[in-house]
Amino acid sequence: MTRLPLAAALVWGWATPLVVTVASSRGERRVPVRVERGFPAVAAADLAPVLSLEAATPRAGAASVRVVGRSFDFVLDAPYFRFQGRLYPLVAGPYVARDTLFVPLQWVVESLPRLLESRYRFDTTRFRLEELPEALARPPSRPLPLAGPPPGPGPARRRIVALDPGHGGPDVGMVGPIGTGPFLREKQVTLAVARAVAEELARRGIGAVLTRTKDTLIALRDRGRVARARGADLFLSIHVNAANPRWRDAEGARGVETYFLAEARTEDALRVAQMENESVRFETTAGAPSGDPLAFILNDLAQNEHLRESSRMAELVQGTVARVHPGESRGVKQAGFMVLATSFMPAVLIEIGFGSNYPEARFLTGATGQRRIARAIADGVERYLEEYERRLASSEATPG
Repeated sequence: MTRLPLAAALVWGWATPLVVTVASSRGERRVPVRVERGFPAVAAADLAPVLSLEAATPRAGAASVRVVGRSFDFVLDAPYFRFQGRLYPLVAGPYVARDTLFVPLQWVVESLPRLLESRYRFDTTRFRLEELPEALARPPSRPLPLAGPPPGPGPARRRIVALDPGHGGPDVGMVGPIGTGPFLREKQVTLAVARAVAEELARRGIGAVLTRTKDTLIALRDRGRVARARGADLFLSIHVNAANPRWRDAEGARGVETYFLAEARTEDALRVAQMENESVRFETTAGAPSGDPLAFILNDLAQNEHLRESSRMAELVQGTVARVHPGESRGVKQAGFMVLATSFMPAVLIEIGFGSNYPEARFLTGATGQRRIARAIADGVERYLEEYERRLASSEATPG
């Protein structure tokens, strides 16, 4: 579920009109961002003088925009568009106001650079869309939800999974179990399991990188950036759960659960997200968000694109780990985890068990338990990638 109503409220509270800068060999233009229907949009006519863009007059509820000779087909007020025979989701649809076609900002700053990556690029730090010189352009490729080059002849690129051991340094995480001398420290367990998962993935020919390799503090907002800088396709954050001390049987709570980034639907999911997000108190203010409403919107839109893939990966990882876990399967859930918000790729967070439960704490701190969990996580990731590659091959084989 997107947070756009809140984002729109932030825009309306912004004193200066928001703009996105668009540049090409034809010049540079500051295009106003409108929020008239609860989501950010721009007028196609404002883009045309600078970009190689032509907008057909909407009729019969449809609209078409041609960009460098490529056609993007829309249905007015429908949250999707068609490109080269494939449908792509949007958070909201285009609309006509004052005889002008308005297209979602998401399409401008995400879809164009992703679908026509050889011709456009978007600088998120300057909110600037640039049209590259035609001499540098290559035939546009079909985008992938995962990173890496498009499919084609030759060996496939090895996929890379970013493993994020939760907490670290002064941020110990949860300490347990309840009711006895504490011997589990979350930051140690997550690092040990992440290392074991990396080894398991390597044996299967899947690359792995860790956001931290030792007992050090990495800011929550930097972990996704580390993953992207290392060329990761997937992001998996590993944590240890803790029972709410107000529960009737807090010591007895046990089991595994896996999350993807979306609005929390239950009080417990919200509790877990708040617990993990508290790590931000260990960070300096240097990494704090700027409060720029446009940055907030762009982040929200980018994450929405990976919602379905993240949900599916969470299902597969939860299923494989639950089969070997001594506790119950607590299922796939969704919540607003800060550590997932800057990954910009399919991303999940797994709570591998309750460190507050004595038997489960023993399982999580033992080498055998850690290896079983790591192997199961790798199984889930491998199944997701295999399924994804089959879907990709099928879509590529379908005539566009």
